[in-house]
Amino acid sequence: MMRKKFIKLTAACVLTALVLYTGGIQQQSAAASAYALATASRQPLQKQVQHFVDELAMQPHFAKWKQASLEITPIGPGMHGWLVLVKQKRETVGYLIVHATEEGGYRLGEYGTGSHPLFDEQTLAISLKQLELLQPPGQTERLYVHPLLAAWNITENQNNYITDAASGELLPVQPEEWLAAAAEAANLQAGSIQAPDDAKLIKHLTLPSFNPYAKLPWLTKAPLALHAGSYSTLFAKINNKEQLRYTAELFDGQMLYVWSVAGYNKWDSGHIYIALEASEDGSERRYIPLTLLAGLGHFYR
Repeated sequence: MMRKKFIKLTAACVLTALVLYTGGIQQQSAAASAYALATASRQPLQKQVQHFVDELAMQPHFAKWKQASLEITPIGPGMHGWLVLVKQKRETVGYLIVHATEEGGYRLGEYGTGSHPLFDEQTLAISLKQLELLQPPGQTERLYVHPLLAAWNITENQNNYITDAASGELLPVQPEEWLAAAAEAANLQAGSIQAPDDAKLIKHLTLPSFNPYAKLPWLTKAPLALHAGSYSTLFAKINNKEQLRYTAELFDGQMLYVWSVAGYNKWDSGHIYIALEASEDGSERRYIPLTLLAGLGHFYR
């Protein structure tokens, strides 16, 4: 990721923004929210998460997920989603984000491998150190809209800082910018981008890791042309094992995300998750719905 500028936020402004977001932008009826919470009881959720884990564990890159233990915690109030840590002998080897639907089922938001998943406490510690804040801060909470809008909200001495949930980097975002991004995300139909609870993995491809910054095609070339409903150009290059980059600019171009493409997973529901890496060591890999990525950024060869 590249940071273009830093903006410090006041606690009052961010609190107001978050209240507006959770109360207005999500626009979920009280009845629908209550129904989702009532049906998403602990035992069915555990069973559902285990289904996703078992499907993924069949591919070599997820071999450590076999017979792993699962640690499930809510992402945050009003979000109707859970962060699932996949662990082997107390060591984190991956994660999933699972959402409850209004109909009572679940959808797979994103997932990944590595020891430092989203909202990792060590990453949060890095954020606090970079911000020169005392540990623990006054308050920290998770903010999650979708995979490219996932952050820690850190409050200290009446000041607020929003840091990326994956890298710990300070986000140059003001309350109205976060709200605008969240409002735009509200137009996304989760069913069209996230695999349903009965989905089965039918195809996977894993590519070697490489440095996403070794070349900067987003500065010198046009992105791959992707036509609505067809990603044949993209998959022809991925299946040919070409090195591709993905970039997304958020908050009116103030934040640039850059990842290397490291493969993909295809589910029998038709949903495809692209494997992305932020570094070349291959230690952390995220799988994010292709439809979401195509709507928010570009792929480059």
